[in-house]
Amino acid sequence: MSHLAQRLSAATLVAALGGTLLVQSPAQATALAAAAPATASTTAAAPFRYEVYFPKYVRRGGYLTYTVKVRNTKVSGQHYVALVGSFSSHFRKIKVIRKPRSVKCSVDRPAVTCRIASLDKGDTTTVTIRGWVGSHRGTATAKFGAVVTDNPDARLSELKKHIRGSVKARSRVL
Repeated sequence: MSHLAQRLSAATLVAALGGTLLVQSPAQATALAAAAPATASTTAAAPFRYEVYFPKYVRRGGYLTYTVKVRNTKVSGQHYVALVGSFSSHFRKIKVIRKPRSVKCSVDRPAVTCRIASLDKGDTTTVTIRGWVGSHRGTATAKFGAVVTDNPDARLSELKKHIRGSVKARSRVL
């Protein structure tokens, strides 16, 4: 059996078993990992999922941009999500730079609170937050959490008390 046929049959077998196959060299893998932005995700509640995309490295005096994507995967009907982000002391000038109209956000440094309205089954909402990193070296950390309710009259201050499962986004300040 030729080398190409062996590789194709191995890839077919791995795909049939539900796994993945690494076809690149370790040098290519490290180069791609260094160039790609980091991502972290968790489930706010079982049917809701949120993901945070952020860069791994930033230069002193630069901006860190966080993209938070909230997705309703299973639950039918209107639901509301309270998304809270808290930032370390490295950050200055925290600002929500992109959001849909149905999302209401407030920035109270060092925290951002957003109320995402009307997430029905299969809906996705994306919020982009940017913060200026100061002149200190080290690690800039942002922590994001979310809580879901189906009550349209729920207050953000009450919802923030019930946040569980947070995502830490750490970036090195060079």
